[in-house]
Amino acid sequence: MYDWGDVVPPVSYGDGISDAKCVVSGLQMDYRRFQNQAQLACYTNERDAIRAYDAATPITTNLMGTFKDLDYFEWAKEMDVVSWDNYPGMDTPPSFTAMCHDLMRGIGGNKPFMLMEQTPNQQNWFPFCKVKQPGEVRKLSWQAVAHGADTVRFFQMKQSLGGCERFHGAVIAHDGTEESRVFKETAALGEELDRIGRRIMGSRIESRVAIMFDWQSYWSLEGCVGPTTGFNYPNEVHRFYRALWRRNVPVDMIASTTPLARLSQYDLAIAPALITVLPGVAETLEAYVADGGTFITGYMAGIHDEHDLVVPGGYPGKLRRLMGVWVEEIDALAPGETIEVHGGTVDAKGEIVASIIHREGAERLATYGGDEFYAGHSALTVNAYGKGKAYFVGTPLDETGMSAFMAPIIKELDLKSLDTPEDVSLSVRYGDGGTRYAFLINNSAADKRLCLSELNGGTELLTGTVINDLIELKPYGVDVIALR
Repeated sequence: MYDWGDVVPPVSYGDGISDAKCVVSGLQMDYRRFQNQAQLACYTNERDAIRAYDAATPITTNLMGTFKDLDYFEWAKEMDVVSWDNYPGMDTPPSFTAMCHDLMRGIGGNKPFMLMEQTPNQQNWFPFCKVKQPGEVRKLSWQAVAHGADTVRFFQMKQSLGGCERFHGAVIAHDGTEESRVFKETAALGEELDRIGRRIMGSRIESRVAIMFDWQSYWSLEGCVGPTTGFNYPNEVHRFYRALWRRNVPVDMIASTTPLARLSQYDLAIAPALITVLPGVAETLEAYVADGGTFITGYMAGIHDEHDLVVPGGYPGKLRRLMGVWVEEIDALAPGETIEVHGGTVDAKGEIVASIIHREGAERLATYGGDEFYAGHSALTVNAYGKGKAYFVGTPLDETGMSAFMAPIIKELDLKSLDTPEDVSLSVRYGDGGTRYAFLINNSAADKRLCLSELNGGTELLTGTVINDLIELKPYGVDVIALR
């Protein structure tokens, strides 16, 4: 039997119905935590049983990227190495896949991870299961390595004859031959990884930017009844991540509860849709910015405490002093509806919600347009706080708008972004002895040509070619370039 008074702090607003709703809200969050901890206990019990007979072999379990039900920051603490299954859909942007790799690296403390599963061809559970294009699986595999994977594995080895995954791709298909396109491509990839993989293993990714991925906010944001059903938490994290990925700025994914000592290692920290502010987080963020850090958050941030209850006194709750704004109301935009945002460098559209902002010390960067009653109100602000700055984004910006908003921040912080053609990404891993490994990846089915002076003089490890200005990438092409 539950004693509801023990589950969440008692609340009283003079309305029994409101009391009940608040208690149910708290129970929903408590159940999410219970579910996560119960399943984690199952894993640790199995791990400990193995450990009783094997004290040396690393133990892991395959995670699933932005899977909602489990707080992977908690799980990673109990795993010897992080591993995960990468199954992007046919319409999944390559930047979202890159973000998931960075998240898996991040939950493990920025250590190399394992790509435990991917398919060498079709996945079987989508409504439409397209085959992978020639070179696409190779590209996906090297993309994982580029973002920190030290292994690349496949499921299945041999395609099953029955069961729900009978049409899931495999290295050896139902035809049982080694003459298939998929088998030959997989074998060729294995040869590449065997030839140069050991040089890359153990190398690290260095970043001056951190994005907070917070499962508590994930649960709370998507569990809210209002102001809209339009939020998908991973998509909101990706909205910010994509603007950095497009400029080839490396990103670490961190927990919202990251201690100040580690947070201070980053020049820029971003907390998309941080609706739940856990104890100590607001104080850590204030200290981080006061000491010179740059922080970005915005719509829906700071509204709830750890019990999934609204923090009284006005939005964004405990972040209000840091951000220098009061969000009086949150307007919900219908599906397909947008609101104009105009400022010095930003000419964009917002969607899903619009924060109606009053500035309390913050400087206006952009305003809402259109014919709503709050047209002319601030849509983007920046607040000087101590030695640093705190930016508030009032509405989810479209891709063009987010890119325009981030561009001057990237420039001011000298984050050394690199321009590449559309759909071409560049990631760098740092090895011992000063060697850098640059992964230049064509994420499209079209030929790409580019020149990057930063890569000149490097050696492409798969062909032995020395880079000298022009680089040509075939569809889904990959260059792995060693630099000194």
